[in-house]
Amino acid sequence: AKVCPYSAIINQKRPCEKACKIKAISMSSEEHRAAHIDNEKCISCGACVYQCPFGAIVDKSFILDAVNFIKGSHENQDYKVYAVVAPSISSQFSYAKLGQVITGIQRLGFYHVIEAALGADMVAYKEAAELAEKGFLTSSCCPAFVSYIKKNFPTMVDKISHNLSPAAEIGRYIKETTPGAKVVFIGPCAAKKLEASRRTIRSDVDFVLTFEEVMGMFEAKAIKFSEVAAGPELVEATADGRGFAVSGGVANAVVNAIHKMDPDREVKVMAAQGLQECKKMLMLAKAGKLNGYLLEGMGCPGGCVAGAGTIAPVKKSTAAVGKYVAGAKVRTIQDSAAVKRLREVQD
Repeated sequence: AKVCPYSAIINQKRPCEKACKIKAISMSSEEHRAAHIDNEKCISCGACVYQCPFGAIVDKSFILDAVNFIKGSHENQDYKVYAVVAPSISSQFSYAKLGQVITGIQRLGFYHVIEAALGADMVAYKEAAELAEKGFLTSSCCPAFVSYIKKNFPTMVDKISHNLSPAAEIGRYIKETTPGAKVVFIGPCAAKKLEASRRTIRSDVDFVLTFEEVMGMFEAKAIKFSEVAAGPELVEATADGRGFAVSGGVANAVVNAIHKMDPDREVKVMAAQGLQECKKMLMLAKAGKLNGYLLEGMGCPGGCVAGAGTIAPVKKSTAAVGKYVAGAKVRTIQDSAAVKRLREVQD
């Protein structure tokens, strides 16, 4: 670890330490002022990466891996490389229309662009059934939240939903229906990189790129969006699935799914955004005060729209995602093409 330039210039707590709500970053000594990250505590949320003014903390990049995948496909003839995009993509590239961004991603060499929100539709449907069966559940969509529970509330690990995250769910479906396909998830989340490396997930999602990294790929490819025609709209995912991008969206989707199955069933949910709120919520649950609830946790304040790999302000992103949700052609999970395909597979 090297001396932090910030602490050498200004004798105060560094931005990375302030950003880390679980106190995984510390200074080695007053004399050396070297930064240290405790990996036993770190949940890879990326908050420190986002806040470091010197770029001294970085997450692992898979840009070269993704590029090699694309090149090795020989224009998607040997195998197909799919880009799975998070719902918050609707809010990130403000200088272009969403259809232009989709075309831009295809120009990078991807075979097809698919909404991760389709995976969210599948997850909401499955999670609703799991909640109805078990009676108490914590969501599994945010990998930072899941990691936080495992490291700080180990007695609640068995309460984590057994369902995959939306990215992994749709990635698995793509690979089951398209033999040999490769899947690259594009989104706002640094913790997704850790999730994709896990033994149970790495066969579903090959690599993860953040919006920031994709913006760099656009620039390297010299893609000028003023000269790019808008491609076909993404139309299959539901409003509920797209709503996973903001805090409260997962809980709302699960409630709607349960009410479609059983309109009279009472559903109790609680949503927390940011690790401080998540800690308070989990403490209440540990004390037995939230029995019968679905607990939705998002590691980033505001939800996925505030991930470490985003390139747009949170408030603007939230508003843009709201418009994206409102513009969904499919309204309910029961009408989702993804859920219908899932039922066909199950049958």
